Amino acid sequence: MAEEGFKLELPKVGIIKGVKPKDIEVVGEKIVNIRARAKPYSNIYTAEQLERVAEVAEKYGSGKVHLSPRHNLEIPEVRNSVLMQALQELFAAGLQAGGSGTSVRNIFTCADYCPNRVRGVRELGAIVSELFGDMPLPNKFTISFAACPSGCSRPWNVDIGIIGVAELVIEEERCVDDCTACIEACPVEGAISIEGGLKVSEERCVRCARCAWACPEGAIKVKDTGFKVVVGGKEGRTVLFGEEYLSFAKDFEVIEVIDTVIRQYKKLAQKRDRKKYERLGEVIQRVGGLKAFMSA
Repeated sequence: MAEEGFKLELPKVGIIKGVKPKDIEVVGEKIVNIRARAKPYSNIYTAEQLERVAEVAEKYGSGKVHLSPRHNLEIPEVRNSVLMQALQELFAAGLQAGGSGTSVRNIFTCADYCPNRVRGVRELGAIVSELFGDMPLPNKFTISFAACPSGCSRPWNVDIGIIGVAELVIEEERCVDDCTACIEACPVEGAISIEGGLKVSEERCVRCARCAWACPEGAIKVKDTGFKVVVGGKEGRTVLFGEEYLSFAKDFEVIEVIDTVIRQYKKLAQKRDRKKYERLGEVIQRVGGLKAFMSA
């Protein structure tokens, strides 16, 4: 009896979005788009992986590749009859199908080499991807990590946004007269004042730590770094901004919050029409806010 060979197991949700392009006529055969990303998670693709994607697009598709906003590599116009061969070649290059449909979409993180980062997010993003990636949910679910409050990864407009922030300590006696380095470095007008002594406004400070990096005397220092967690944002036809749930959380707390939010969403989401369930932000609005949602 012949032994069975290795079988490529595909995620149950969000593998391939079947689309028949209007400008292509294929008789008796379905056209699909492949959506792939690095596995294990990475927001950086190697030159070898990009070469393999190009080869697959030329060999099995129409030679096109689209880079999605969530760092997915999408290969359109692949014939269904050669789908598995294409996926096998991508898999051998460390690229896994997935990241669409009613599931936890591809995790989005900043690049760790950004000079403005408060703390790295790729490692935590990889853990979250391993724990929750492709998990079936009532509707699509997006998670973004931003390494600093600049939020280039759009953390305010996703279901859960995690933003790197710094906890500062002020040693006013170290401040030197006529030095304005901290004020010049601060991206928020009025967050720092030196008249009558060094002061950092808790209300206006975004905790990006740029003042601490700029201070030549150590009058402002970074005591610790962590994450702000915002919940309930979304993009699309109706835009929602996430509501702050935690102002300062450590790594494992972030994982706990994501787990809790997902469990609450699965429990409370209702159908908004015959086909689709509510997005997370819509559920939060319906039940009366984030506090009510988390305690329901």
